Amino acid sequence: MHELSQRIWSRLKYAALALALAAGLAGTADRASAQASTWDKIQSDKVIKVGVAQAEPWFFKDPATGQWTGIGPSYAAALAEAMGVKLELVEVTWGTAIAALQSSKIDVMPLLNITPKRALTVDYGNAPLAYSGLALLQRDGLNIKTWDQANDPALTIAVPHGASEDQFVTAYLSKAKVLRFPSYAEQLTAFQNGNADAVLLYHPTLAVMHGRVGKGTITIPTPFHIDSSDVAIRREPDKTFRDFLAVADGYFYNTGKTQEWYEAFLKSRGMDPTGVPGIQREAWTGVK
Repeated sequence: MHELSQRIWSRLKYAALALALAAGLAGTADRASAQASTWDKIQSDKVIKVGVAQAEPWFFKDPATGQWTGIGPSYAAALAEAMGVKLELVEVTWGTAIAALQSSKIDVMPLLNITPKRALTVDYGNAPLAYSGLALLQRDGLNIKTWDQANDPALTIAVPHGASEDQFVTAYLSKAKVLRFPSYAEQLTAFQNGNADAVLLYHPTLAVMHGRVGKGTITIPTPFHIDSSDVAIRREPDKTFRDFLAVADGYFYNTGKTQEWYEAFLKSRGMDPTGVPGIQREAWTGVK
């Protein structure tokens, strides 16, 4: 009986040792996984993946060359240079940007408007790159000056599906008929062919669209609805990357770089930037 007990005890010790070893290996793997933060991965791979979405003037992909220009790509290039890494641009949409971050398809989504809902799932850099006001490109003959006037069941308004403009009309323009499109080009087409009375976007985008369509008028209805565009990243325990972005993005904004990138893009599209409200809050027309 004593010999049997010894054999059982020996086997139990070996089993316990095996379990401890397995637990130790699992713990090591967990720690390694936890340490693989976005910052560490970028530094290790020497590549930063930045999301881009076809949405002028924030992002524009030339269909002939495939080259990206706009505020976002200019920012991405400056960020990669500051970090000493290569830049990889990954095309997404406003509606899929959050999922792309969460799945590690991209590391950064610049110029994403700040909303409490988005802040539930991602972190922001906490240093906005731009400020812009919601505006309407309305057909000739309309004279909408307030958001109350726009909340009319007789009006059809085109918005980008899933974007912050979509959230705005859902909350504040519930009486109007809303057409939701995945791209700005489709919104513009709806306006051009008369299916939409107005296009609702932020004023920098509408300025570019108005120059292209050549009809209608742009108004920034009151009360002004001003939003800030920040940089979104994955939420993770290690806040090194977020803290770095707060410093870098604050520098780009405060030194006027973001405004310079905006004006340079407008000029590249044949527009005079002096006739368009800026993207810095303190310089924005009508905002004190």
